[in-house]
Amino acid sequence: MANDDKPQPLVLSLAAVGADEERYLKSLLALLKTYLEPQWCLAARLGDLPDAVLVDMDGPEGKQVWENVHFGGIPRIALSRDQVLGAEWTLLKPIKTGGPHSVTEVLSQVASKLQIAEPTRETSDKTVTFAQLVRRACQSQHPIDVVLQNGSVLIVDNGTHSYYSSRTTDELIALLRSRRRLHGKVAAVSDTGKMAARLGRWGIKPRPLEELLWLTGLVAGAGESLGGWNAKDQVRLTHWPDFAKLPYRQAHLKMAAMLTKQGALASAVAEACEVAAGDVADFLNACAEIGVLESKAVKTGAPADAKMTTFRSVVPPIGKSNVLTVRSLVGVNAWLKGWMELSGAR
Repeated sequence: MANDDKPQPLVLSLAAVGADEERYLKSLLALLKTYLEPQWCLAARLGDLPDAVLVDMDGPEGKQVWENVHFGGIPRIALSRDQVLGAEWTLLKPIKTGGPHSVTEVLSQVASKLQIAEPTRETSDKTVTFAQLVRRACQSQHPIDVVLQNGSVLIVDNGTHSYYSSRTTDELIALLRSRRRLHGKVAAVSDTGKMAARLGRWGIKPRPLEELLWLTGLVAGAGESLGGWNAKDQVRLTHWPDFAKLPYRQAHLKMAAMLTKQGALASAVAEACEVAAGDVADFLNACAEIGVLESKAVKTGAPADAKMTTFRSVVPPIGKSNVLTVRSLVGVNAWLKGWMELSGAR
């Protein structure tokens, strides 16, 4: 968590910018790392939430983006061979390091405006990531609105196992993946009775909550456990995930097939399914978020007749189909005795 407390660079998103210029900008920002204050970096394609957007105005695509896309108040920088009229900032081609309309001049001016726009905000106010807000909203039994500085992003309705958002799946992935701390909050929806009808008039339809939870687990951990499982413990799936509702890759099917048959360590899953350890971690996080992952804890040091292996559900289940009944101690012992007798008979 210490890395989250360090000052984060400002993020520049690119729109309609060519691959050559993107590579040049990336290397230039790396070279200017010690000169620009605050520092800047380029946004990942489905990664960081941007502080400013650079739009190439020399092509028809860039002009359409400039005229039609609303960036929610995020500063726009025009990239062009000529100074763009009506643009507050123009980065001229060929891109220069210093001087008028250069990288250092334009980005420094944008950074100054960002600081002026938020004079009363302190860094300590940025306490949560978007994924943390979503997970907090999903724990409530009442409809919850997840709100960022530029407005509502999504509404979670745990009662109907659904959520509402005007954002695309890719946009939500970008927000969930970002590890930058934000000004955000979760707020109870005041008029729940008319919520669905009102959102429906705006064309916002309910989406399965399981999808949001799955996406949260899949991208928020960045290849590490979110706390629902331990690399030293075996894990397994209680049942096959409903991939008809969930975005998935072929590797997810292979891992699910393995873990529904038997428990295994995360490292063994990576080796058997020929996938990277980080991809296994992301998959296990996603399964934990939707409540289908169990972790195996082996009790060591106990007497031989008392030693047993138990699987525990690592995340509270979402719906009735995922509810795990807890047997009484007498019931567990009877089940275990019968299982041992059956194993001995074999």
